[in-house]
Amino acid sequence: MTMQCGLCLSKKPFEFLDLGRQPMANKYPKRGAFKSEEFFRVKVFFCPNCKNIQLGTLVSRDTMFKDYYYLSSVNRGLVRHYAAFARKKLNNAHFVVDVGSNDGISLKPLKEMGIKSLGVEPSINVSKVANDAGYETLTAFFDTKSAAKIQKEYGRPDVITGLSMFSHLQDPHKFIEDVKSLLTDDGRFIVEVEYNFTILKKMTFERFYLDRIFYFSVTSFEKLFRQHGMYLSDVEITDVHGGSLRVTAQKKGFGTKPTARVKRLIAQEARNLTPQKMRKFSKDAQAQIIALKKKIESYKKKGLKVAGYGSPARVATLTNFGGIGPELIDFIVDDSPLKQNRFTPGMHMPIVPNEHLKKDRPDVLVVFAYEYLDDIRKKLSGKYRYLLPIPPREVR
Repeated sequence: MTMQCGLCLSKKPFEFLDLGRQPMANKYPKRGAFKSEEFFRVKVFFCPNCKNIQLGTLVSRDTMFKDYYYLSSVNRGLVRHYAAFARKKLNNAHFVVDVGSNDGISLKPLKEMGIKSLGVEPSINVSKVANDAGYETLTAFFDTKSAAKIQKEYGRPDVITGLSMFSHLQDPHKFIEDVKSLLTDDGRFIVEVEYNFTILKKMTFERFYLDRIFYFSVTSFEKLFRQHGMYLSDVEITDVHGGSLRVTAQKKGFGTKPTARVKRLIAQEARNLTPQKMRKFSKDAQAQIIALKKKIESYKKKGLKVAGYGSPARVATLTNFGGIGPELIDFIVDDSPLKQNRFTPGMHMPIVPNEHLKKDRPDVLVVFAYEYLDDIRKKLSGKYRYLLPIPPREVR
């Protein structure tokens, strides 16, 4: 299969991982909707030219975001992360537009700081949650039309943020041009995405799923923004989502001098993001998913009851790739009311609220939201055996 890189436009990307048939990772069906669930073959490609990783399958954004079941503020760790980000990076901003603002998680601290802000969120059900909570949100995709509307009705922002949304874009080139048209000349465009270098280092292949098309490196960002008269003035590695990349882009001729981190991380990627390491990653991913299934099967053979905790989108990748269904995991606990009383995509494990544990206590909890294990432990009463999925290892 021939693939063109969506960022640098090179025709050298090659397939290095096949995750098989996968459902939409953020579509949680009810029991009567199982037969209408859509599946797509998910193949993952690497571009040696710009160190970009991208999926070979594109799903329409209307299909992806028509009904969305992810509420950011349910995650206490994310709430703390975005509050700290606002205090550290946005305290001097005059007007902030947050694209892909979800339920207002990053608008809340801005409002508390007295900074003018506006969210842009395409999912009708999610933007309603934000507006009902008092965080002004435009229900729309960010594009030429909505950018013009914002400029006319609110003015030009000196900061535009795209936090955990840039990977969803099918055409990042067009998106950047729309950002440039709206942003003040000396303004900052701050993007935070899961870092592909960290995904490879930590073997978190479950973070490849249909909602996200691109998995960025500093190199790919630098080459992408350069095509549009912008440059990277700073990059940071953050702990959120298991390891994320935060980049600040500015218009050429107006911004600040790039920090030394930009050059240092690009050099690190040149040494480590290579075709050889991608092929090794694929073999290791196959071995890890087999090991996870065998570990859960070993619990069941001993007569132990197994449940899951947390149903983030990556659950779809893990369970469908590994063939892990309700015969192995009885149910999954999730704190989001939008997901409760529904089923996981594809493998159809029931999703229940935390209170369910009081009447149906498992022996083992597979912690799918593993980066928030400490928060989960504090929330739960009683002792459990906790299984972290990749690599499969038990903690108490």
